[in-house]
Amino acid sequence: MNLRGHRVLVTGAGGFVGGWVSEALHLSRWADVRAGIGRWTSAVRIARFPLEIVPCDVLDPAALARALDGVDSVVHCARAADPRVTIDGTRQLLKTAQAAGVRRVVYLSSVAVYGDADGIVDETTPARGAPTPYARSKLEAEALCRDAAAAGLEVVILRPTLIYGPFGETWTIAYATRLASGRWRSLGDAGAGRCNLLYVGDLVRAIQHALIAPVEPGAVFNVNGPEIPTWNEYFERFNSVLTGRALATASARQSQLEVMMSRPVRALGKYVLKHHRPLLIGLSVRSRAVKAALKRAETTLRMVPSPDEAKLFRLDATYSIARARAGLGFEPTTSLDRGLALSAGWLAQNGLVAPRAGTAAEWPAPVAGAAAYQASASS
Repeated sequence: MNLRGHRVLVTGAGGFVGGWVSEALHLSRWADVRAGIGRWTSAVRIARFPLEIVPCDVLDPAALARALDGVDSVVHCARAADPRVTIDGTRQLLKTAQAAGVRRVVYLSSVAVYGDADGIVDETTPARGAPTPYARSKLEAEALCRDAAAAGLEVVILRPTLIYGPFGETWTIAYATRLASGRWRSLGDAGAGRCNLLYVGDLVRAIQHALIAPVEPGAVFNVNGPEIPTWNEYFERFNSVLTGRALATASARQSQLEVMMSRPVRALGKYVLKHHRPLLIGLSVRSRAVKAALKRAETTLRMVPSPDEAKLFRLDATYSIARARAGLGFEPTTSLDRGLALSAGWLAQNGLVAPRAGTAAEWPAPVAGAAAYQASASS
């Protein structure tokens, strides 16, 4: 089943996930897409296609009302570092969508709302530990979604895990850069936690199911990939695809020591950037030596897990998708090897990593074609 002739507004269409959703639904002709962007400079990627692109600042009621005019459903992907976008933007979107007669809103939350919960984590698992500011904003937005559902708006909440794939900054580009440098290592016991990776094409399919499945308003679903490797396995398999080399291994003790030693350096860097940014910029402009030293320090720190990463790399949590299988009919189909190959092909094609000899045939080429294939596989 598809929603051809059904207009879907995608908020945050200039971002990683929103861009994928917009491209995939359009290329597969699964639905009529209206791509909502917060600023025109973010439209470069989706402007490659004859999509309807509209201003859609979720904090601007008038812009939202115009973007929602004639819309049947919404996929709410808009996000920013500013928590107001997540909380106030979601509140305004839900209010305006209900007034506009929108049929359904699919809200993208995150498994970050579970905090440090470990073991098998399902939708009933409470958060453990102090949630991050990001997780708190997602929890507040989820509460707003449930309130809107109770008031009669069809809202479905998806909690994806770590989303990777072409155009993905955090879990794709950043780690590819580290691995390609030859300085990133397997972490021994410090990297033995569960790495819950979700290929972005599988998330698109979960969103498609959430748009059409007959579920209770306010229903919540985890969305995860088909494999749950350890972090070390992820690093090793991605490195193999990218470089063809074996990944060096650090002991858990060595990894922990490096993280501890990096803490004061990171703290000092944050302090200087917060209180003396103009001075630092001025020094780097006037002195090549200072600029080179800052660049070396930044590169060195990137090769050491941050304290938050070190914590994540040890977390033994697996996010269950039993409810998504039963309620949405969703099944992830992109193996980790396939997802990493698609990612590596895109990275090489865009000059973000050097292409490995002999991989032209095995690395799929244009991401647009991959997006269309992944999105249309279940339609």
